[in-house]
Amino acid sequence: MAKDPFRTIVQIEKSADLISVDSGMLFIGSCFAGNIGQKMADARFFTMVNPYGVLYNPLSVAGAIEAIMENRMVTADDLVERDGLWHSFMHHGRFSHPDLTTAVTRINQSTEEAHRFLQQAEYVMVTFGTAYVYEHKLEQRVVANCHKFPDFDFNRYLLEPEEIIEVWKDLIVRLRVFNPAIKIFFTVSPVRHWKDGAHGNQVSKSVLFLAVDKLVHLFEKVSYFPAYEIVMDELRDYRFFDAAMMHPNEVAVDYVWQRFSQSRLSPEAQNYLQEVSKIVRARLHRPSGYPTASYQGFVQKTLEHLFELSRRYPAARLEDDKKWFQNILDQLMD
Repeated sequence: MAKDPFRTIVQIEKSADLISVDSGMLFIGSCFAGNIGQKMADARFFTMVNPYGVLYNPLSVAGAIEAIMENRMVTADDLVERDGLWHSFMHHGRFSHPDLTTAVTRINQSTEEAHRFLQQAEYVMVTFGTAYVYEHKLEQRVVANCHKFPDFDFNRYLLEPEEIIEVWKDLIVRLRVFNPAIKIFFTVSPVRHWKDGAHGNQVSKSVLFLAVDKLVHLFEKVSYFPAYEIVMDELRDYRFFDAAMMHPNEVAVDYVWQRFSQSRLSPEAQNYLQEVSKIVRARLHRPSGYPTASYQGFVQKTLEHLFELSRRYPAARLEDDKKWFQNILDQLMD
């Protein structure tokens, strides 16, 4: 990227392992992994995003990947009830449900889908959010989500870099046995955890950086993408954050996505991304309400473009778009 006289540009090394159109990618970790993962999904790449919901700390992310590899099912005994909802301490609140059987079923279905996906995935993008963890006193294990249980049910403490490294060293080895093709991108979330205070947030992020840096140097095909540095050093302005000044806003996410796609997608995948962007925009296009010949021609042309893309990129996930535009065309021709 060319030098900019008005800001600092974070230099990103071109990855030796570039994502292709048919690469399966599992995004897991904090909400920032969800943001970039959703960009990949919207671009019709073969993507799964946070099958356990948003996870913030390295131990919970590791635990989720381990459970996915083992295709570990939960039972009713693994869930806890509070305020009329059944929760899993290892999952995000989006899996909580008033009906116990439904909660168990939804969790197990997600695990089974993630297990199958991870078997054929080529990349895992892991985003750590915080090095602070909550350990359930009675169960004596770190939880992914406290689900608003009382604070006195938990011990809260800061992980040491060595704790994270040891857990992830073992996990990466097991991942390579499970799927030898797996490559890993680590990122650290630029989201501020202000509950820890300004200093506590920086200490927490520092722990994460030390752990990730060690893991990148220990393993081949494990790399780091500087999402945190791009937001904090390139953008470096509160106008790139939400109203609470904690989360990067849509403009910031789009910019990080741009830098990610430029440095991590193969040339073919970047060309595919540009082509698919036209399809995404076409789906957002709304006619005047009249079935004009012009709009019918637009839909027909888009459908032809979709079939051409499928021919050029056999691995592209375009079936839903074909059905959508074909349905519109059928309605227009009735």
